[in-house]
Amino acid sequence: MIDSLSGVLVSAEEDFAVIDVHGIRFRLDVPASTARGLPAPGVATAFFTRLSFNANDGEFALFGFATETERNCFDIFTGISGIGPRKGLMILSQIEIAPFARAIVGGDLNYLSRIKGVGKKTAERLVVELRDKMAPYTAPAPGESSTLLPASQTVADAVQALMVLGCRPAVAEKAIGEALKELGADAKTEELIRVGLRHR
Repeated sequence: MIDSLSGVLVSAEEDFAVIDVHGIRFRLDVPASTARGLPAPGVATAFFTRLSFNANDGEFALFGFATETERNCFDIFTGISGIGPRKGLMILSQIEIAPFARAIVGGDLNYLSRIKGVGKKTAERLVVELRDKMAPYTAPAPGESSTLLPASQTVADAVQALMVLGCRPAVAEKAIGEALKELGADAKTEELIRVGLRHR
């Protein structure tokens, strides 16, 4: 088992990175949150890792994470029947861990269903299977709101509109949350969208 890798970053894209470890180059599939924090090529970096084997393809895949929390959540996701490493990584790339954990604990199906690849039935199953496991991760990061968005159609429509415009679910959720702070709970959908676009 490869627990972690430290070396020099060779190259990176939004979903993978290549790291040189004493002349051996490893390609790691990474979540978007890890990719965003990578240094420039040529700079030393490190990854927490998970190695998986796809029996159907007969291939190994190496996954890299910036933090142990990301890796722990990846392990939690892939421990669910029907969610393999690729889908687990896709979910992790779309979320911020604390808001996701609070949605799980709070049973917020609207939030969960907006994640690509997670329909209503899967969202319901995630709530049942992950509530206890995700509870330790509900604490907000510094500067992050500690509450979920109100479950209203107006808010849901505004978040959906930002997602259509290219925002990831977690980014759209956060932007509309900031818009709500400015405009108040009685704001109309189009107002939330307009202000939310400034907070993307």
